[in-house]
Amino acid sequence: LARNFMFVIFAILIFAVLIVFHELGHFVAAKLSGVQVNEFSVFMGPAIWKKQIGETLYSIRCIPVGGFCAMEGEDGQSDNPRSFHKAAWWKRFLILVAGSAMNFLAGLVLHLPAFWIYTALKIDQIIKCVWCYFRLRSRKWMKKIRHD
Repeated sequence: LARNFMFVIFAILIFAVLIVFHELGHFVAAKLSGVQVNEFSVFMGPAIWKKQIGETLYSIRCIPVGGFCAMEGEDGQSDNPRSFHKAAWWKRFLILVAGSAMNFLAGLVLHLPAFWIYTALKIDQIIKCVWCYFRLRSRKWMKKIRHD
C-alpha cells in the first residue's frame, strides 16, 4: 500500500514539473512579446502562497493539478494596449505554441541523458567485445607461431 502511495506521489510530482515547464513557456513568450501577464500560478484552487512582483502575481495553489498563466485580455476585450488580443497575430501564435514547445524541450532534456547513458554502456560493451576478440586472435596467432 505504501509503495502504491509513493507511485501516486511521484506521478503527481512529475506531472507538476511538466505543468510548470508548459506554463513557463507561455509566460516567457508573453513577457518577451510585451503582453501583460497578470498572474502565473502553479496548481489550482485556493492560493497557499502569493507574491506580487511588478505587474505579475506569482502564486502556488493547493490542488496539485494544472496551473495557469493569466494574460491581460486573454478572456475578452481589454483597453490595455499590452493585452493578449491586441498583440500581433504572430505574437499570439508564439505565445500559444510556447507551452507545447516547452513540453517538447522538457522531453528532450529528460530523455537525452538517459539515451547518452544507454549509448555509453552499449559502446563500452562493444569495445570490450572487440578487445576480447583481438586478444583471443593474438593468442591463437602466438600459439601458431610457437608450434610451427
